Amino acid sequence: MSARAVGSGALAPVLRVAIAISALGCVGLFHVWTHTRVTTAGYALGDLNASNARLAAERDRLRMEVATLRAPGRLERFARARLGMAPPAPGSVVAGRAGWAAAGGSGRAGRAGPEDRRPGPVEPSSKGALALRETRRATESP
Repeated sequence: MSARAVGSGALAPVLRVAIAISALGCVGLFHVWTHTRVTTAGYALGDLNASNARLAAERDRLRMEVATLRAPGRLERFARARLGMAPPAPGSVVAGRAGWAAAGGSGRAGRAGPEDRRPGPVEPSSKGALALRETRRATESP
């Protein structure tokens, strides 16, 4: 038997044990690393939940403040005190024909013809409606 054959036979079990120990060490190190990452993520999640709760409370407080600032009574007090506004004097507001001023009427008496009436912001003009009909007819015709 040669010295080489005897030496390699004695080294094989030690090498196997060393590989097994290093593999177990790597698995243990990986377990510790993942546990540390999970714990760190848990703390970060807790911080984010606390921040979310603070921001939700702040949002609710700001919504309440906006509702308070938009209250009609407060707006009226603000308009009177800071802007010097007041309701109109009795008799200074005269109601005209319903819809005439809103439709762009000039308020001239005696002339209520269709050529004098301008369309309001909601209703389309007759020229625009006619052009729209012509466009539809042209696209629908073969």
